[in-house]
Amino acid sequence: MAIPLALIVIMIATIPVLGETPTTTENSNTQNPMHHGALPWELPDDVERMVVHSVTDGDTIRLTFPNDDRYYNTRLIGIQAPEMDGPFTEEACYGPEATEFLGELLPVGTEVYAQRDISDEDRNGRLLRHVFLIDEESGDAYLVTEILVLGGFAEARSYPPDDLYDDILEDAQAIAQNDDDGFWAACAA
Repeated sequence: MAIPLALIVIMIATIPVLGETPTTTENSNTQNPMHHGALPWELPDDVERMVVHSVTDGDTIRLTFPNDDRYYNTRLIGIQAPEMDGPFTEEACYGPEATEFLGELLPVGTEVYAQRDISDEDRNGRLLRHVFLIDEESGDAYLVTEILVLGGFAEARSYPPDDLYDDILEDAQAIAQNDDDGFWAACAA
């Protein structure tokens, strides 16, 4: 059986030259491991640039506008992280880990991009926002809640009418559960 010349040329072209590192896809080697396999996004047009003031727990952060000292308690839309011990809550399994991870992902001073869904605030007066992080090395944008759900630091939870990314977060949760990541492994009943 004769092998067509074009096929031979393609086969030879894919063999690495001695001493050359084989080419891999961009995400396989350069993606930040803290992103837990989240895919990059294009920033939506309606985001506002903000700065992380502090992390309260696994699904609540304090954000400021650049060059402003006033912070806004901000609830990340579409997730529920395990609770921390507080005046109205008891510490849940994996609450400290979720809070610590979010603090590492969004250290004080991190520039983020916040997007409003339908509602502006929740019943506790916190802003409701989808938050995107820009990876310093790649310049890619990532949906913070997707990272939290993929890593098993939060559950996907729908809060209509603010459900813009519910499908993405449900898919991320299925992956985390299947991989037994985060609290899915640590807090099994």
